[in-house]
Amino acid sequence: MLNSRKNIFLISLLILSMTVFTACNASSPSEKTTKEEPETTESETSNEDTSVNEETDTTTVQEEVDEVEAEEPSEGSEEETSEEDNETSEKEKEEVNMLLQQLKPEKNMVKTFENKDFSLTETVVDHNETHVQRVFKVGEMVTLQILKWDQDSIQVVYEESNPKNVKESILDNFTPDKEAQPLADIKRKGKGDTTRWEIISEDETVEVPYDTYEHVVAVRSTVKNGNVNTINTMYYAPGIGMIKEVYEETGDNGYKIESVLKKVEAL
Repeated sequence: MLNSRKNIFLISLLILSMTVFTACNASSPSEKTTKEEPETTESETSNEDTSVNEETDTTTVQEEVDEVEAEEPSEGSEEETSEEDNETSEKEKEEVNMLLQQLKPEKNMVKTFENKDFSLTETVVDHNETHVQRVFKVGEMVTLQILKWDQDSIQVVYEESNPKNVKESILDNFTPDKEAQPLADIKRKGKGDTTRWEIISEDETVEVPYDTYEHVVAVRSTVKNGNVNTINTMYYAPGIGMIKEVYEETGDNGYKIESVLKKVEAL
């Protein structure tokens, strides 16, 4: 009987122990969850930081793109700038064209020049849009010249000594010489100290016996031979052409000849 009670007590104690152990195990997941909450918080914080960083990076990239777009001119802006440059270039070209075209003399005129050494006349026989025919008479020597007078230059393209008829126009049937002789070239500007004619001034006021002219263009060439320089300067006025020529040789026996416009008559 005593043993039976003892066994019952042991069984009851075992059941109680198992109940307590089960209760402890049941409470353990809750504790584990509680302990793992900070880890979950750190993960969530990390995710939030990553999201913030991504947003910041996206904003920075967008700002850089906006800056690049602001720095780069638009196609429309480039086209407008190109059009403005073209308009400026065309305007400058028109001014250049006027510079030489306005110097072209009227046809059917005889210009008499004055100097102390010889008589000089220039007869403008004819001209068209691109050429001028003139005849120079220096003393007894007569020379017919045809000048190509375009937007870029003035150059001698045909020359004939002692023509049969100084008043006859040959602009429609002449054959240009192989080598043109430039008298003025809009691209050649300088001091006139080379063998090529150079524009040394584009807006001079020149007084000659016949009249005073403004907006005169002066061209010059210099041929150097040892200590002697041969300097030739010509002055062109709007609507009448050459109004003055200065021929000079330097050196021990140097001299200067000025031929200035004295009279203008109809041919």
